[in-house]
Amino acid sequence: METIEIVRLETAPKADIEAMLEGHVFHVTKLAYWESILMTGGLEPNTDYSFPTTFGSSSNSFFRNLGCISVFDYRTPPTVETKDVRYRCYPLQAAEPGTDGIVIMIFNPSIYDALIPWTTWKEHGDLKQMVVPYIEAGHPGPISTDKIDKLIYVRFEEDPNSFAAILKRSRQNAG
Repeated sequence: METIEIVRLETAPKADIEAMLEGHVFHVTKLAYWESILMTGGLEPNTDYSFPTTFGSSSNSFFRNLGCISVFDYRTPPTVETKDVRYRCYPLQAAEPGTDGIVIMIFNPSIYDALIPWTTWKEHGDLKQMVVPYIEAGHPGPISTDKIDKLIYVRFEEDPNSFAAILKRSRQNAG
C-alpha cells in the first residue's frame, strides 16, 4: 500500500492533494482513529454509534441507517454543481491546525460494484435523512484494509501570519 505524508501550513494551496483524490473512492478519518482500524483489519459500519465520527454525527444519516460505510465518490469529474458540494463537504476540513491530522484511504476498484449511489436516497429513502448529493456513496458492510491502495496522511499547521492566528493572538493578549 502506497503511503504519502503531507504536512503544511493551513494557508498553503491544496490543489495537489485534491488532485490525488480525483477519479477515486475514498474514506477520511482522523489519524487518532487509524490505529483502531488497523487493529480490527478494516472499517466497520457505525450503525450503533460505537465509533467516533470525523465529520459530525447524525442519527439521521441515510447510509448509516442502511448499515453502510459512507465514502467520498470522486470518480466522476467535477461539474459546477458538484464543485459547490465538494467544498461544502470538504474532505480535508478535519486536518485543521491543532489536530493530529487525517488519514485518507483510497480504495481499489474492487469495491466499486458494491457501492450504493446517493441517488438511492432520492429514489427509495426517507427524504428527511441526510446524504451528501453527488459525492457520497455507501458501502454495505465492512471494508478490509487490503482494499486500500493508498494512504494519504494530511496535517495542517497554523500559519502565524493568517488572519485567524492574528485574531487568536489578539484575543489572548487582551485577556
